[in-house]
Amino acid sequence: MAKYALLCYLVGSIPFAYIITRLFHGGDIRTLGSRNVGTTNVAKEVGWLAGLLTLVGDMFKGWVAAAVSALAPLGKVRFALPAFAIAGHNWPVWLRFKGGGGLATFVGSCLAYSDLKSALFGMVVWGLCYLLIRDHDLSALTACIGAPLLFALLGESVQALLFYSSSSLMIALRRLQSILSKSSLHSSSNNIGA
Repeated sequence: MAKYALLCYLVGSIPFAYIITRLFHGGDIRTLGSRNVGTTNVAKEVGWLAGLLTLVGDMFKGWVAAAVSALAPLGKVRFALPAFAIAGHNWPVWLRFKGGGGLATFVGSCLAYSDLKSALFGMVVWGLCYLLIRDHDLSALTACIGAPLLFALLGESVQALLFYSSSSLMIALRRLQSILSKSSLHSSSNNIGA
């Protein structure tokens, strides 16, 4: 398991947002806009083409992890391998463990598993959460907790639940980290202004 997990993590760690921003803009995406190493920030700060290429690259990482899981002789546990690619995307070794949010990598895994239904379902859950909460990170965190529970209630297979739960955990941890970071910055600025 360890060698497959490491391979998926390293593939997930390829920082397409960073590389594409360097190629298109010459700058460092970690110093632009929201400073997030992800598709949305690249699209806003560098342009739609750079954003689209970043999206494709990040989705490709999830697709590769799902392909590795299909070849790995690990039984049902192999369906957790895409979570390691998401972890690599979220905490890339090459960028001092500061990466993106993992959603595109998750969608890439869903597409590799020919599971468009689940990717769409997850996006609908996130969209509904966003309409109610109006906060990107909190909506993603809520969707990551809610979607696997809904999949369990709908009677999904053990393999599917392992995939959704492990992937959602990686996305939820990153979103929670982002929420706590924003909260810390907000309280620091309030203390400075006092």
